[in-house]
Amino acid sequence: NLLAIVGGRDFAQSQFNRASRSRRQPGSAFKPFLYAAALENGYSPVSLIDGLTTIEPQGPDEWAPRNADGETPDVLTIRAALLESNNRAASALQQRVGSRPILRLASHVGLRDMPDVPSLSLGTGLVTPLELTTAFAAFPNGGLAVAPRAIVRVLDADGGVALDHPVASERVLSVQTAFQMVSMLGDVVDRGTGAVVRRGGVSFPVAGKTGTTNDFKDAWFVGFSSNLVVGV
Repeated sequence: NLLAIVGGRDFAQSQFNRASRSRRQPGSAFKPFLYAAALENGYSPVSLIDGLTTIEPQGPDEWAPRNADGETPDVLTIRAALLESNNRAASALQQRVGSRPILRLASHVGLRDMPDVPSLSLGTGLVTPLELTTAFAAFPNGGLAVAPRAIVRVLDADGGVALDHPVASERVLSVQTAFQMVSMLGDVVDRGTGAVVRRGGVSFPVAGKTGTTNDFKDAWFVGFSSNLVVGV
């Protein structure tokens, strides 16, 4: 169910609903779908992505909890690569998995018309905040993608059902992959690029992913608990 949506700062100044109509690059907030596609194709959270020092830097780097010397590691596990949102690791993993599984998963969770380009995994396609937030719901839902519902049911004056809008869901990930993604995205919040959530006082179990775009024009966070997904 769609519980709340904020389309702008002041409706009197602008009637453009940015939450549902503004198409922007998600940046690293798209990476979970790369990693989920990899897990569905034989990888695990401890699979190694190597050769990172030989890959050219890709896109804007986010803050990452790296060693004080700032050196780029040559090998990262999938869990560590997602935790620190490493762009080189994402690019290398896309090359090994291939774009097709990533594009297929993206389409199934509602992120359609993603570009088949080497920078796909870095979030260079266009999405609305509502689409991206809805897509993340597949992780806490145990691998089931859902369509957002603003109206669940309409009753007439006699209490009869005039309109019923049941949940529409589709399995897009295995239960095992969804569980592993929840675990890894929990790491992102506990000790990765989303750690500011914990510093802000959120102490109950949550998970999520940050995202930035070129020149830091856009900054994203999509996070979830066991029964709520929020994107900003």
